[in-house]
Amino acid sequence: MSSFFVAILSPSKLMNETFQEFKGEATLPSFTKETETLCVELKKVSADEWKQKMKITDELALNTQSRFQKWNKKDLSKGIPAALLFSGEAFKSLDAKSFSKSNWKTAEQSLRILSGFYGVLKPTDTALPYRLMVGTPYKTAAGKTLYSYWSEAVTKYLENEITPKGYLLNLSSDEYFKIIDTKNFDRKILYFKFFQLKGKEMKSIPTFSKQARGSMARFVIESNANSLETLKQFNKEGYSFNDKLSDENTLVFVR
Repeated sequence: MSSFFVAILSPSKLMNETFQEFKGEATLPSFTKETETLCVELKKVSADEWKQKMKITDELALNTQSRFQKWNKKDLSKGIPAALLFSGEAFKSLDAKSFSKSNWKTAEQSLRILSGFYGVLKPTDTALPYRLMVGTPYKTAAGKTLYSYWSEAVTKYLENEITPKGYLLNLSSDEYFKIIDTKNFDRKILYFKFFQLKGKEMKSIPTFSKQARGSMARFVIESNANSLETLKQFNKEGYSFNDKLSDENTLVFVR
């Protein structure tokens, strides 16, 4: 069933390693077949290559290689729901571990998490920990990057998740938003900006913006938002809507 609003978040490098109880109903990723195909190739990459591609330590490189070597789609059912798997700033603010049954049902309809390994995940999709940012230089049969691998499938998927007059709420980073082929995306896209007022100067501070994106995603879920007016009422963490700085494509919030 498609929704009027579907919000998208970026994943985080920080992930929880152990399963956590939750009040939703677990689902499986939509692109398991594509992930499995990609993983066959990723298993061939050495730890040294991961170290160079991701500019990470020997330990992280070995861990990355090991996870891909062990990955098996049969284990997905024992994975961690995506909204609980990621633990970066946005997900701390999303705070999915405190979702009610009702929140989980709404989240399953109105929130998606982009991924370089899984393409896109519902909050309830069980996934296994991994390390693969979408911007990591990696050539596939589809092209020179993971964007080429995922773009067409993820773009069509998200379009189908939104009603014809609905909106994609872009709460993702620039890096991940590039997965979406906006030229061939037949839905409206609403952007968000979060500013901090320092004296007379307004600044966009990355950590605070990530936190605000997670808070906005939670607000969309809790309010069951279905209008732009509802989104403008967002006031968590001291933010308030700024009409002068906003336009029909971008909602700006300042604190």
